[in-house]
Amino acid sequence: MKGIRRLTGLLLALVPALAGLAQADEGLAWQQQTDRWSVWQRLDKEALGETPQEGQTGEQGGALLVLFPGYSVQRSWAERWAEQLIASPVAGEVTETWVFAGPKSVFYENRELPITASLERLQQSRAFDRVIVVAHSSGSFPAHLWINQLASRAQLGERYRGRVDYANLDGGSGKGLEGGDLALGHAALALAGQWLSVSVHDRVTGSFSANHDAMIGLAKALPEVFTHRLLEVDSGCAANAGWCLHDVPINGRPHDQATFDLERDYTVFTSAHPVTTDWWPVPESE
Repeated sequence: MKGIRRLTGLLLALVPALAGLAQADEGLAWQQQTDRWSVWQRLDKEALGETPQEGQTGEQGGALLVLFPGYSVQRSWAERWAEQLIASPVAGEVTETWVFAGPKSVFYENRELPITASLERLQQSRAFDRVIVVAHSSGSFPAHLWINQLASRAQLGERYRGRVDYANLDGGSGKGLEGGDLALGHAALALAGQWLSVSVHDRVTGSFSANHDAMIGLAKALPEVFTHRLLEVDSGCAANAGWCLHDVPINGRPHDQATFDLERDYTVFTSAHPVTTDWWPVPESE
């Protein structure tokens, strides 16, 4: 009997913990559009405006956050990252979030993401105050394609002129890649609000993230729109572990001190492994 009571007490003690775990695992209510794209919408109507622009239906206002994670990152992993960003104070204006899967190849040769479908949705949706595009690593290549195609659509290009903010998190420029559409084109530059090329410096080891030079080069190549932002951190990464520092714009304390661990760095966030928001593009009015 004592053994049964002890077991019952243990199970009762575990119930709250298991309930909390289930709640954390449930996350936000993502609407899967395709296997490589999902959408979350804030249901708090007070966060939205009420007067549609001419030719638009429904509410307007707030910000659209569009996330392009790095090579081979699963959409579900990127959703966990998005949830951390949405919950942070810097993202209070975000009323809708779109998350894509990472490219299937480093240089995005297959162009497999639903870029066209997502822009058609944007064209039919309410007007946002601004669009915040965030790309990590190889995700910068589909992000550039998305921005280029947004600019090529007359209605969208006019609506979001000067209202697209972009953070390139230790990614690339896309210049010289096959097709010529993975680098930002001239028309895309007219959309620029605050554009940041972001890399990382560990003040303990003196090491830089893997694509630090590329981020400096992007800002130098397009100084009229890009500002280079260097994150000064104490990351826990080993000396010269540039690929560990590569994940710092996602997770302030990457899980593998020697290199990246994409699944954990995108999905496991705690007080010891906080989401990074130091790169968040703040509107000039603020």
